[in-house]
Formats: sequence, C-alpha cells, structure tokens
Amino acid sequence: MDGWTDPRAAMGTLPQYPHAHQDELVSAAGRGMAPVAAAVLGDGLVSVDADRTDGRQFFVLTDSRGGTATVWVDAVPLVRGTLADTATNTTSQHYVIRVSDRLPTRMLHRVLARELGELMAVRERAAGGLAPVRQDSLREGTELPSEQALSAADRGRVGELNWLAARSSAPDVSAEQQSEARAEFSALLDPYGMRPTAAMSDEATFRAQERAARARYRVAFGSLSTEAVSLLETLAHPIEALPPADATALRAARDAAVRAERQVEAFIGRREITMPMPGYDQNGVPLPRDQLEPAAERWAQYREQVSERTVAALEGQLAEGQFPLRKVVIGGGASLTGRDPEALLVDAAGRWHLDPGNGIVQSADQDRDLAQWMGVDPYAAVEDPRHRVSIHAVRVWEDQLATQGDVVNGRARLRLGLGGELLAEIRPLGPDGQESDTPLWVACDGTPSIATGLTPDAVPGMPRGASGVESRSEAVRLIGDRLRELEGRSVPGARELRAWLTGAERGGADARTVLGALESSALKDAIRDGLDAEDTARMDNCFTALDSTGKWETAREAAPGRALLGDEVAENRFDPRAAQHWIIAGSGGTGVANAEIILRENPDAYVTIIGNSPPAALRHQVQYPEMLERYTTGENPRLTIGRTEVGAIETYQHENGETWFQADYVIEATGERRTARAGGYVCSLGRTNPLPPALQVLADEVRDRGGEISGDLQFDRDDQYIGYGLTFAVEGREHRVDVDGAASWQLPREIFAPKTGVQAALNQMGQRGLPSETGNAAPGFSPIARQSALRARAVAEAAAGDPDAVRRLPTVPERWQRPELTSPSTAAATSTAPAPVAPVATAVTAPTVVTPTVGTETAAAPGTETGPSTEATPAEATPQTTPEPTPEPTTRPTQPTQPTPEASAVDGAGATAGPVAGGPAAGRAAPADPAPGISGSHLWQMGVSRGGAGRPPAPDRQEQQPPQPGLEPPEPGVGLDD
Repeated sequence: MDGWTDPRAAMGTLPQYPHAHQDELVSAAGRGMAPVAAAVLGDGLVSVDADRTDGRQFFVLTDSRGGTATVWVDAVPLVRGTLADTATNTTSQHYVIRVSDRLPTRMLHRVLARELGELMAVRERAAGGLAPVRQDSLREGTELPSEQALSAADRGRVGELNWLAARSSAPDVSAEQQSEARAEFSALLDPYGMRPTAAMSDEATFRAQERAARARYRVAFGSLSTEAVSLLETLAHPIEALPPADATALRAARDAAVRAERQVEAFIGRREITMPMPGYDQNGVPLPRDQLEPAAERWAQYREQVSERTVAALEGQLAEGQFPLRKVVIGGGASLTGRDPEALLVDAAGRWHLDPGNGIVQSADQDRDLAQWMGVDPYAAVEDPRHRVSIHAVRVWEDQLATQGDVVNGRARLRLGLGGELLAEIRPLGPDGQESDTPLWVACDGTPSIATGLTPDAVPGMPRGASGVESRSEAVRLIGDRLRELEGRSVPGARELRAWLTGAERGGADARTVLGALESSALKDAIRDGLDAEDTARMDNCFTALDSTGKWETAREAAPGRALLGDEVAENRFDPRAAQHWIIAGSGGTGVANAEIILRENPDAYVTIIGNSPPAALRHQVQYPEMLERYTTGENPRLTIGRTEVGAIETYQHENGETWFQADYVIEATGERRTARAGGYVCSLGRTNPLPPALQVLADEVRDRGGEISGDLQFDRDDQYIGYGLTFAVEGREHRVDVDGAASWQLPREIFAPKTGVQAALNQMGQRGLPSETGNAAPGFSPIARQSALRARAVAEAAAGDPDAVRRLPTVPERWQRPELTSPSTAAATSTAPAPVAPVATAVTAPTVVTPTVGTETAAAPGTETGPSTEATPAEATPQTTPEPTPEPTTRPTQPTQPTPEASAVDGAGATAGPVAGGPAAGRAAPADPAPGISGSHLWQMGVSRGGAGRPPAPDRQEQQPPQPGLEPPEPGVGLDD
C-alpha cells in the first residue's frame, strides 16, 4: 500500500480537526462517491450502491462486465504526510480506502478520485493474473520506462485528472470552483511529465521534454476521459504558450510548490532513516521465484556463520574479563524491518523458519505494502498476484535483515545483576536445536526491545467472559494475590501457602499438583469468603482453569504426540501421521492454518474443525476459501467444520487400547448434530496474554526484591501504535523494556488489568485500522513490518532529541475511537457518466502516497495477518462478525444537475485556505498564505509539487556486513562453499 501525501501533512501542519470530523469525512464520501466514480471510471461503471454497516460507509461498484467491487471508506489517523491509503483485496473483491482524519473536507473527493483510479487498476490487472507494472510513466523528466504501460499509481493520477476535468466544466459548481479545478489540473501536468517545463529558449532540453510528454500522453490516452483529453489539448503546452489566465495560475502554483518543497525537504531531510533491501541480488534485482528455496538455504547457512562469529566474539570478551555492553533486541520475524544494525539480535529463527505451510496467508496484492515498509517485492515471490507469498521468500527476507548486524541464533531472557543492572542471559542454539547449557551474559545498553512473536496458545476449557481466567499462570497469580490479602489480615497459613504456590509455579509443577494442594488446604473456603460476586466468580474460574489445565496435561501424557498446541503444528514439532483423524479445537486463523498443514503433510488424514463460527476475516484471505474448495468438496471430503462451544478436552479409550478424543458439534448449515472421534487433537483456541517469555524471570526478580512493574502504550506523533513499554522499578532504579511485533498486540494481563479496558480498546483500534475486508490483521506479517518500521523511525527521532517522537499513553488515543455517526447516507443521485475510460474488468486499487514537494511517494498503510493466528484474546477480543453488506437499491451515478450547499462545502477548493466547517480552532495560524487573487496559488496545499509525484523509489540498499574469511554473503546461484 502507499499513500498520497501533502506537504502540510509532512510538516505536521494539517489542521487539528475535532474528533467528529471523521464522521464528516465519511458522510461526505457517502454523498460524493457516485459522481467521483462516474468521472474516474466513465463508461466502465454501471452503478454505485451506497450504505453503512457497523458505522462504516461502503459502496458496491458494478462494472460494465457485470463484476462488482465493494469499497469501504473510513477516516482514521494516518502517518504524517499521508492523505489517504488503500488496502486492496483482489481475493474477495473488497477494498478499503482510509483517508486521513486531518484531511480538509473540501479535498476529499479529489483524494477519493485518485485512490479509486489506482484500486481499479490493481483489480483489472489481478483479474488477468498479471504482474504489476513496476515503473511509473507519469513522472517529470525525459526518461521513460521500458514498459509502455501505466502503473497502478499512474492510473490513480489519471483518475485525479479525470475528476478535475469533470469539475472544471460541471454545471453544478460555481465559476470560481471551475476555475480552481482547471488550475489544479494544469498544475498536475508538471509533476506528471505531460508538459515541458524547460524554457522554450533552451531548445535541446525543451524538445526532449516535449517528446517525453507526448509519449506519456499516448500511454495515458486510453484511460483519460473526454473532458481530460480536451483540457490536455488546451493546457499541455509550455507556460509561454498558455492563455494569460492559465499562465498566471500555473506560475503561482509553481512558485508556491517550490516554497513548500524547500520546507518539506528541510523537515524530512533530518528524519529519514535508511532501510535495507532484502530479497534482491547484487544488482538490485528481485530474486527469481525458482531461486527462492535454494537462496533461503544459503542465507540460513550464512546466518548460522554470522551467529557463530558473534558467539565467539562474545565468549572472547567474557574470557578476557570484559563484560560486553550492547544494545539488545530479542526476537525477529517481521519486526526485523526496524532492525538496528548496531544492536545485538538474539533470535531463535522460529515461526516462519519452521512453518511447514505454503506461506503467509495473504496474497501479494494484499501484502503489496511490504515494498514500502520492508523494502521487498512480494510480487517477485509469486506467479500470480492473487497467490500467497512464498514461505521461502519470507525466510530470505528475514535472514538478510537479521545479518545486517551481529546476531545469535538462540534465546534470551532479561535478568537483574547483583547491583541491579539489567542483563541479558543468552543461550545459543546448537545444531540439534537445543539451548546451550552455558549462557552468555551481556549488559544491556539503553532500552532492550522484545519482539518474540505470538503469545502462547490457550488450552481447552479456559473460562471466558468478563471474569474469565485464560491460563494456569493467571490462575496461580490471582490466587496468590488473594493469599497476600489474607496474609495481610494475619490469616494463619496464608503466607506459607502463597510461598509454596509461587515455588510450584516457577518450578514447573503440574496443574493437578497445584489444584490438589489448594483443594486440600484449610484455606480453600477462606480464599473465596468475603469477596463480591464478580471477584467470587473470578476466583471460582481460577479453580476451573487449573482443572481444565490438569485434564489437558493428563491427555498429553496419555496420548504423547497426539494432543498438541497449535504452535507445535505451526512450527513443525509434530508427526502429521501420528493420527489419521484429527480434531482441531478453534475455528480462527490458527485452527485453519493447522488444518491445512495436517491435510497437506498427511494425504490420508481427515480433519474436523470445531468452534464458533469462523471469523469474518477468513473469508477475505486466500488460504481459507482455497481450503474449503479443495478439502470440503468432492467424493471424499477430508475437512469438516462444525460449530460448538469448546470446553475442556474429552478423552475415551479406543478399542485399539489408545487414548482418543471426542467432541460434539453441529453442522451449522443443516443443524445436524454429530460427534467427532479422533486419534489426534490440536488446540488452537486463541492466545493468552502473559508477559513475553524473555521477561518472566526479570518480573519475578523485580517483585522478589520488592519492586514494581508498570506499563504504557506507545504511539508515534501520528498516533500510530508502535508497541507497549514496561518499567521495572526496583531498589531505586528503573529499567525500561519495549515490546514490539505481534506480542505487542497481546497486553500482559498482570500489568494491563482486564477491567481497565485497555486491551479491548487496542483490539478495536486494530480492527478499525485493518478491518476484516483487507484480509489482514494487526498482528500479521505485513502490518508488523509496517509497525516496526514506524517504531524505528520514532526511536531514531527520539534519540535525536525530539520529545514527541515516542508518546507513552495509558490507553488508545481518542482519534481511534469511532465517533458518533450521522444517519446512513443514501446513494447519490444519478446521471450519465462522463468521458470514457478503460473498462473496469475485475480489478481494484491500493493506497497512493505522493510527496509532491520532494518528488517521491511514500507508503502508509497497515496490511496482513500471520499464518496460523491472529485470533483474539479469549476473554477480551471479540472476532469481527460483520455480515456481507446489503446495499440500498442500485442507483445510476450521475453528476447532479443543481448545485447544492453540500456540494460546494465538500468539493469547493476556494482561492484561500481558510477554516472549513469543523476545522481548526479560531486563531490557529494557516500554513501559508496564497497569493491574493491569483487562482491556483494555493495548490501546494493540495499536494501539488514541482518535483514529481510518483511512487517512492525502493529504499537505498545498505551494505552487508564486511565479508570475513570464509564468511561471504550468499548470492543467487552461488553456494557458500563454491
């Protein structure tokens, strides 16, 4: 995804509209999408149906070939400089346009025109299984791409031109608004390279630019509306040859754009960070698909060599009596996007390095923003843009990023030193995957970062709801807290029982032993007595959680290798042939991914998935629909999906003498009741919310020394979530630790208590930023790559002295809470669509980010879910169950025949940039003053730049680590030993 940027936004000076402005933008989109779509798509568009559901605005666009695309529009906080971005889902034909909630309403329809043009280009291309056009044509300059075709970003620019051309002659707008649209259209011809900008006296340069402009016009002609073609014939001339009024407007726009460009360059120049480009060869070309698997093997070998070198260096320092002092990062995955090359990375190369599946569950189209945030080309890893991104590509990307600096293939946990220092205890992994018996010790320099991935699975039978308890560790903690209260009241035996309970938990005692000790204790009744109804229910649930865990532990002992947690399947730590029939408890992303792995790895296996109705997000991914088609149909279907409330695991003795598993369920479509009986059982019921494993010992040590632990959410200056932070206060010192990656979306309940509602607010924010229609979810691969890149930028800015770069907040900013919405909009009035454009076959667009003033575009969009799980926390996160939208009756989009006050307020771009309804508070200084009385002099505020407006170039490549003897980074086709 990419976004469309505006110079004011890049400088942080977009108006600070009140929260209600979000609904104003959404309502304006509801009123204006039909005429915008008519102008952008022309004869390719048949109808636009508009409606709202769950407070969200959506449109069903029907094209001339009978295809439909559903476009959702919302106004949310976006990254600085981004006016809008678009998530493209060519799998389910759902597309999400997110406009900045700082966007002035009068700019909305022009922004929508650009986004709509781009998304339709993505949709058309994907319908034919075609790779995207990688180079933009509509860019200022004399060089033309070798492929004479419009990129998706180019089609967005054409959509913008078509809308402005329609506005310049629309009968329902004032003469002033028509003049403004004409001036804006003219100003865009410079950065789009459709007009020579050199002086005619500079004949050689002028002629070269003129030839390039004509070539671009030929490429774009088929997508331009009749009005746009007519306006181009009048305005696509050097300024010296324009009519006086047009020349004056263009001169004013150019001057204003130059002034804005200088300000933006000054602002951005000191803040940009360089990101590496994984997945490319030494010539900067993406690795071919047929080389990805061997390349992944070579990069894994190289990473092992770098790890061995790093371990040897640390061992050498320790042997000489030197205590290494290093920045420490624990964990990898997609969070490696924000990899600090100066930091020591400790990562076990898990999850995607172990997953036996086909790849991440999103398509290249759904994850196209990886090009912006990770610097990789997901399209190079697939044959068809609608196919899932290869697991081998992911491994190459991660290993290349990991080896940008020192790395240890291993695990680490933070500890307190004797003097209260913060240390990292590192245990490298041996060739057999086992941790070293001898740890390495490193002193932490600055704030360590933890990104250890998805939190552990919940076991069957955990109590849900407001008073739910999600794990045995939480049950022990809550009972321990209650015993501390009793100890404070001098209840005999409370102190001793609490001490035993703590020791049993840290020592790994099984749940049956813990539950037996509590049940036989004289304090059993005292633990419950005197509590209110809610606390009593929670305490009862603690005992239920221990009982369910005990049953799970018993089942695992009775059926070794056949009672599994979902992560054991996802990380290939199981034998798929241990059973021929498997029950998978849990119908979310984890359960579906686990089912796919078993069915693929064991061609004779049958799988029954049981749980609640599958979450809506699954319908919008590539994996789930493919599974249904492949495994639930035909003469011998191997996959059954049933509905039930999953309780504690149930076992029985099979006739062959083995312990087997059973579960009752209902086939939802028919209401038929069945009982699944299987030799294997996989628990995929969602995630628990503990502290990350790397922090659990540290937390124990801090509490044992009488310290305290507190937490906060972290956001950058644009209200983008970048993880949570923990403060460990002990013996007069404070240690900060930051948590990034997928783990950051599961807040530890012992720090962020459920009753505070912080986890629920975070879940809602994640779902709003990445609704299910995108096919992605906040803890997924692509969204985490984006989050970690934003985090790296914010941390770098904070280190440079910016006090607002990283903001620590107690909860989610108000901007992420959905405002009270007005009544649902009705479909816009109808009329004939303007000039023709290329047919709208079956395609759609992605976000468009232009940085007009600096001649580049930068992306800003979240994007995907990780393979096996982005399921909600059992007790707090509610899966999205948005029904398929049912729009109002179809209306034919037309240009209104009568001007309305609403239309003027929404679309009119006056010559001055004063406040609009719901705009900035009185007295707020405007970003700049347009030249008085000169039409078009305000255009820099609309995102028009002098330096071009294309998609951003790929990030600069960073050099790999300096090659050492016997330690050369692999290149495609060259083995490490060749």
